[in-house]
Amino acid sequence: MKPSYVRFVIEERDEDSHENKGLFVAMQTLVENNELYAWETAQEKAICQWFTKNLNVPHVQSSTSNYYAKPKAISWFKDSAKEHIEKMRQYGQILEAHDYLIKQLVTDRPGKVLYEDKFQIAAIPFGDTFG
Repeated sequence: MKPSYVRFVIEERDEDSHENKGLFVAMQTLVENNELYAWETAQEKAICQWFTKNLNVPHVQSSTSNYYAKPKAISWFKDSAKEHIEKMRQYGQILEAHDYLIKQLVTDRPGKVLYEDKFQIAAIPFGDTFG
């Protein structure tokens, strides 16, 4: 059985990847614009601290042949990363309270994997990754 990979997105395109933005990017926008209520800020900080302790940030380049190319790798959680996925759902609840539509994507073909650890991968999507 092939492993599945999970990604949470909003209905807004990312300038670098040209795919829907992930929840970390969406949340950063709310934080930077001071749009969170005090209790949401506390919850966001707690979740962010948890991820800082429990998830590496993949640093990958989109192409070894083009040094100046912007990264286009998309991060996905492995379906076995249950606690990470639950924390993302908590992030999603905060975003939904601010009128963001959250989608959970699942695939077994995330693309060309450039980074992998115990909980996640970062991959450049195949043409059919998103359907």
